[in-house]
This record gives sequence, C-alpha cells and structure tokens, in this order.
Amino acid sequence: MAEAEWTRIATLDLSTARAQVAAFAAALAAPADPVPATYAFTVFSHPDVMATVAGLATERSAVLVHQAQDFVYHGTLEAERHYTVLVDWKPHEGRPDRITLRGRVQHLRGEACETPLQEFRAEIVLFENRQETS
Repeated sequence: MAEAEWTRIATLDLSTARAQVAAFAAALAAPADPVPATYAFTVFSHPDVMATVAGLATERSAVLVHQAQDFVYHGTLEAERHYTVLVDWKPHEGRPDRITLRGRVQHLRGEACETPLQEFRAEIVLFENRQETS
C-alpha cells in the first residue's frame, strides 16, 4: 500500500516578536534569547489548524490525545522576524485512529527554500470512547 499523502491545512505567518517569544519562554521557564528551539510548534494552536483537527475528531466522535512530537532543525529562528510555516496532516498507515501533523518553517518570509529551516511533527491519537453508557 502506498504511503498516505499530506493534506495542506494552512500556510501561516510565524512572528518572532519579542513579546510573543518572551511569553512562550516564560511558560517553559526558559530564556527568551535566543528564540526557544520549539517556538515554531505554537502554530499548531492556530485556529485553522485546530478547526481541521477538531473536525477530524468530530467525524469519529473522538477526543484528541497528543501522543508524541519530534523536531528536526536545520537552522535557528531569529527574533523580530516573520517566517512562513506550511502546516499539513496525514493519516497513519494501518492505524485509522492516528494522524500526524507536520509544520515546516521556511526561511524568512518571501524566500524560497528546498530544505525547511525547521520541521516538526505531532502524533495525534483520535481516541474513541467505545464503552456503552447506561
């Protein structure tokens, strides 16, 4: 069976404005300078991404369970910049209860690149409660 293809959710702007980065870093009890390596992961909370994932869960009467994440870095984010992040998803082969979200940070907004500056994924379980209620 061929591997499932990625379905685009959104092309998003990622701002590394100091105030936003500082709030993220404070939540992690980490320094805000340099920009924390996992900062780009915040795009997964964007309303377009959340609406898509929630819709997939609703189709199955399931709840979302974030199971795992991974990151690949080819470069670092700079403060006070704007980056384009491509966000997409695909189902797991042989596991209809799981999906993968993927974000790919392009170099500075407007610059084309073959290799993303960063790539990150979240493995999501669509947990269905199959227990009958009385």
